[in-house]
Amino acid sequence: AKPTEPLPPMPALTFFAVAATAIRGGIGVRAPALSLRATPAVSMGEADASLMELARRRDFQSFVAQARDEPSSVLQLVKDAGVAGAISYTAVELTFFAVALPVGYVAWHASTGEWLQPLLLLRGDDVEGKARLLGLLLSYVVLLKTLFPVRLGSTLLLTPYTQRLLGGLTLPSGRGAAARGSLKAEIRSLAASSRGGVLPFDAAQQQRFDAALAELSALNPTPEPARSPLFSGTWECVWTTESELNFAVDKGLLGLPWRRTYQTIDVPRGTLTNVIEFEEGGFLRVGSTISPDAERGERFSFSFDSCAVRWRSLELPLPPVGRGWGELLYLDDELRVQRDVRGDLLVATRVG
Repeated sequence: AKPTEPLPPMPALTFFAVAATAIRGGIGVRAPALSLRATPAVSMGEADASLMELARRRDFQSFVAQARDEPSSVLQLVKDAGVAGAISYTAVELTFFAVALPVGYVAWHASTGEWLQPLLLLRGDDVEGKARLLGLLLSYVVLLKTLFPVRLGSTLLLTPYTQRLLGGLTLPSGRGAAARGSLKAEIRSLAASSRGGVLPFDAAQQQRFDAALAELSALNPTPEPARSPLFSGTWECVWTTESELNFAVDKGLLGLPWRRTYQTIDVPRGTLTNVIEFEEGGFLRVGSTISPDAERGERFSFSFDSCAVRWRSLELPLPPVGRGWGELLYLDDELRVQRDVRGDLLVATRVG
């Protein structure tokens, strides 16, 4: 049987293949602070990826220089980290001021021979002393402000360690498991209400979804998830920000309605198969290799090695094009949250 309409152009099919693979990734985020929402407007871009690469290489001189030039990109990455980012930021700020205030106080005494007297601000008869003290405090605040990018950079360097600590933390009386269960239920419910990402959330739903993803990622129970046996298995996509995949879900394949999207992963064998199924036997199937990253336990790399599309009884092989990486933000025996190099997120549930 031959289709009555022309097959979709090759670029569109390739995009669908990329979408089925595993989220483009970035922990992207929008509005509420410390959220994990992935949106194109605020997803992690090339500058952020470069900043993370500098941190991994421990090139601190370049890291500090870029953080000073682009403090907003560092702040966004800290927000993406959710609870771990908040804890790291608080720890860095408390440590910084615990050192900076005494040092400034002693330095003033060493240079002038006088001790600062903040109580002068409460006296009404010493206008000159007040003006001098206020000027000094203002100069000190300006000096501290110039070091803000360095503090943000320190927060970003501390955040991965905080995430590992929180991921391995066992809360009393099973509260960690209870919290994860509640967050996963909320994420599934919101994902279903948006048809897996096809329909946009309203403002309140988006805020709830962002917060739930951020909190769940901070409670990840699986260290080095890309190397964990839990990563292997069959996973069904329940929500994604991948626009091409959502287009296939919404529009189907040349009149064939979409049925489901899933992945079969076998890390020991190094295989990853992505499938978008349509009614009447239609599908888009992309095979690839997969391997955990040598340095980062949450990251993996993939490269397409086969591709085929089927419309009714007509099946065509397509040239496999593409490679990339993804990183697991959360993984347990039933749910996976993943981000990839382009900044998209994927939420998938284990099948069987």
